[in-house]
Amino acid sequence: MPTLPGLLTFAALSLVALVAGVSLTRLVPALASQHPGLIALGLLLLFWTIRERWMRSRLQARLIAEIDGLTEELMHMRGEIPPPAMSMPPAIALQTGALQAGTLPPANAAVAREAANESAREPRLVMRDIAAAPEPADDGSLLEAVRDALNNNRVELHIQPIVSLPQRRIRFFELLARPRDAEGQTYRAAECLDALEAAGLRDEFDALMLLRSVQLVRKLEQRAKDVGFFLNLSPAMLAQIETFNPLYDFLQREREHAANIVLEFGHAGIAKLDRAGLYRLSRLAALGFAISVDGIDRFDVDFALLAKNGVRFVKFDAAAFGDAGAIARSPIDLADLPEICQRHNLVPVLGKVENEQELLKLSDLDFPFGQGMLFGIPKLARAA
Repeated sequence: MPTLPGLLTFAALSLVALVAGVSLTRLVPALASQHPGLIALGLLLLFWTIRERWMRSRLQARLIAEIDGLTEELMHMRGEIPPPAMSMPPAIALQTGALQAGTLPPANAAVAREAANESAREPRLVMRDIAAAPEPADDGSLLEAVRDALNNNRVELHIQPIVSLPQRRIRFFELLARPRDAEGQTYRAAECLDALEAAGLRDEFDALMLLRSVQLVRKLEQRAKDVGFFLNLSPAMLAQIETFNPLYDFLQREREHAANIVLEFGHAGIAKLDRAGLYRLSRLAALGFAISVDGIDRFDVDFALLAKNGVRFVKFDAAAFGDAGAIARSPIDLADLPEICQRHNLVPVLGKVENEQELLKLSDLDFPFGQGMLFGIPKLARAA
């Protein structure tokens, strides 16, 4: 939906174009036979195109300036989290652990030793536990804090591991961006995204995350090509051509990094997409980016449709397997879930695993990957 500033800008440019069109027909004899309205329309399109390119370049310059500092922090972090050899396509695996003898594959030992030497010379990173981030009252303060954080480049980068099961070796990281207010408090992702959606700021937030992820990949892949990140994006970016085109154009320019980035969309939003929206999703997959659908809390899922439109990973909420209503509505036997995913070339991930009992109850389903507080809470890397 157009914003008031956008409408006012459009109106101002329309007026300027109209005045310029009338003036040109009077001052230039060759244009005297042309209708002023046609000339004004052409000028308006030219003005609007120039404005859009200027705004896009300004936004990217501002975001990239903020990204550079965070990329250096993540490179420092690799002194404590070295990558392993990758064992599963697409090539986006990242295994971490302490730098101890025998814990890393030989192919990455040299990289690990180099990272360890650098970390000894440079300031070490302190990992701050932000699991107990505040949940402010819904009185508008959260929205104001999120907007202020975006305007002042106070969006912190957190990473949460996705592990292989049953080995529990870290294979991927999911990037989580959490706004920080002027007092230094960070806010949980779920509340932030709701506030961003309500304020119409989700697209800018997603642009920040996308640019940051690509910047990280560019710097890290020179030393370790097996680094990969799950990146959350709003399904609303697929619903409208106006929001999809800038996303597609950017990803097309960065497709050489596609093997290191997984684009993740919420299932609730994907389920609401029409045929055009699903087609746009498949176009992103055609660029080479792996697609993930998370937040699946039901089992009446059209697996064939997801696979047809390029989805590779499907994340099921662990709590859904204990939901009597979801199980009753399921058209499949849950014991057949692994075989169904394999048939459609989908990789299932067990998400939001909170405790050992939850994992033990679902061990018979043989999930290849798991994510949740049991395997690792989101961590913020901050230079000490």
